[in-house]
Amino acid sequence: MNEQIINNLYELWEQIGKLTNRLSKTENYSAVSMDGSDWPNRVFNLKNNTDILEEVIQLSQKGKLPQIITIPKANDLRTNPNFEFVFGQKNMALDLTTYTNELSTNPNIKQVKTKQDSVEFAKTASESFGYRVDFNVIHKMALDSETIRLFIYQENKESLGCGIIFFDSHHNAGLHMIGTLSKGRGKGIGRSMTEKLLLEAKENNRNHCVLHASLMGESIYRKLGFKSYNEIETYKILNKQ
Repeated sequence: MNEQIINNLYELWEQIGKLTNRLSKTENYSAVSMDGSDWPNRVFNLKNNTDILEEVIQLSQKGKLPQIITIPKANDLRTNPNFEFVFGQKNMALDLTTYTNELSTNPNIKQVKTKQDSVEFAKTASESFGYRVDFNVIHKMALDSETIRLFIYQENKESLGCGIIFFDSHHNAGLHMIGTLSKGRGKGIGRSMTEKLLLEAKENNRNHCVLHASLMGESIYRKLGFKSYNEIETYKILNKQ
């Protein structure tokens, strides 16, 4: 299951790279190199090989690959002087075939379809997560409604929350970018968004919902029935001294 959880994330980034024509894919790693957006600007799906890692470091330091890399936790990067640890996330999954909890849709949640919706989503996500999310990237994703669906939570036309669901090739649904602005916290917006995405997954007959939770957020998803597996870690590739 752990590999399927990671695969969903990698497939999403690859799909975004294709939609934006920013994907670089080799037999040893993949990368999405974005202009004007910190997301999903990174190297991923790296083969566990010392020579390949050295190649990625050199290309990044020359500006030919992004400085950010995401990799499963079983790695040696914390002791490598070329890397700075950024954050870790728990790989989590929920078996939808046995999930019986009642789900509902909050009327304040709407699907992102227009360019203005995309602007609102990008603004909300950027503020929620503390990094730049380009609305042009979001708009291209929103047009790909077969595999990617984006939602925003609005009260009185003010956007307070966001979330993404991605249907991968293994019949799983990935929940991504579930965020809430600070002014909207304490209202249950995150839970409402999560339930909306779970409902989307069930209505589309997916086997599992998968996600990557912050270490602090793990307990929240456990209450919804998610199980924890391994972790993924994100690092910054440092420039030469």
